Formats: sequence, C-alpha cells, structure tokens
Amino acid sequence: MDDASAQSGYYREIARAFLGRRGGSLLLSPRDQAAIAAWEADRIPLRTVLEGLARTFDDLRARGRSARQISLAFCDRQVRAAFAQHRDRAAGRHKPASAGAGRPGKRDQARREIGQALAALPGGEAALADLLRRALGVLEAEKPDGEALDHIEAAIEEALWAATTAAERAAAEAEARPAGRGRTAADRAEEVRRRAVMTARARRRVPHVSLHFY
Repeated sequence: MDDASAQSGYYREIARAFLGRRGGSLLLSPRDQAAIAAWEADRIPLRTVLEGLARTFDDLRARGRSARQISLAFCDRQVRAAFAQHRDRAAGRHKPASAGAGRPGKRDQARREIGQALAALPGGEAALADLLRRALGVLEAEKPDGEALDHIEAAIEEALWAATTAAERAAAEAEARPAGRGRTAADRAEEVRRRAVMTARARRRVPHVSLHFY
C-alpha cells in the first residue's frame, strides 16, 4: 500500500482484514487499492465492506477453495450485496434523527480523528478547520445528524478539490487514464477529481467526518 493510502483509516482497516484472511503478501496490489478507492467513492461504510470480505472468505472456505490468490476485486460482489442490504435496512428505519449514530464507539472514533486533524492542521487552512469544527459540533449530539455530516463531508471534498494545484490535477489525470478508457468525459472528469481529492486528503491527513466511513 502506498503512503497516501496508508494515511486513511478506511484503507488501513480493509487492508488489515483482507490480508489477515488471505495470507501471503503483506502488500496490496494497485488493483486491490483501486477496489478500495471505488468502495470509498461509492460511500460504502467500512463495516459493510468488512462484512462483504468476511462473506467472501467464508464462502470460499465452505466450498473448499483456497483464498491465497484472490484479489480485493474478487470480493466486490459480496461487498456490493452487503451494501444493498445495508441500504435496505436503512430505508426501513422510521427515525431519521438517529441516522448516522451507528455502532457503539463509531462517533468517538470520528471525534478523536477529527480532533487530531484539527490540532495538526496548518494555520492557513481556515476553511478546512471551520468545516472540521462544524463536524465536531454535530458529533456532540447524542444522536448525530447523519445528513448534516454528509453535507459537511461534501463541503470538505469541495475545499480539497479547490485547493489542488494544476500539477496535482495533472498527476491525478495520469493515474486515472488507464481506468478511463471507454468511459464518458464526465465519468473521466469525476475519476480525476476523486483521485485528486483522495490524495489531497491523505497528504493533509484530513479524516472523513461522515459516520458511513467508520
């Protein structure tokens, strides 16, 4: 896993779970990293990804198949299935105010990571600091407003994208080019933006504020 990816708790937890179950090499391949990036871009919660990974390995074991050579992309079907079930369960809730409350400790982990990021943020990052402080304010509630956190998450992504340099965008475009073949111009542009934001987030060590990522 590269340095940028290692800065993300989302990447780190998925890599730990996957490599722990699969064994073999202790490094993720570029294809594996691309799978995680796609799940992150689609806002698939961490615990849902981990559930999909567990299903994949349990299924392989039940069928007597080796897991030594599989990639994270092989787990995508089960991850997507778990995500669909997660959304179905969420749609059945009748108390929107509780959305985003999540499992015990989830809010505390988010508050801890956001607090650490705020303490380390350079003085010239006033806009990002304000957004992180707003997120902490939302997280102070007994049942954090998940929709409000999602809006702040989107605003952070906009701020990170706006602050990227021409060189950073060019680097993201070069990385996205192989994956963009056969896709529309709008899709290619979104892929460039996603990669640039992901790199900027890792470089500045800006955590996610939406509880979907914890």
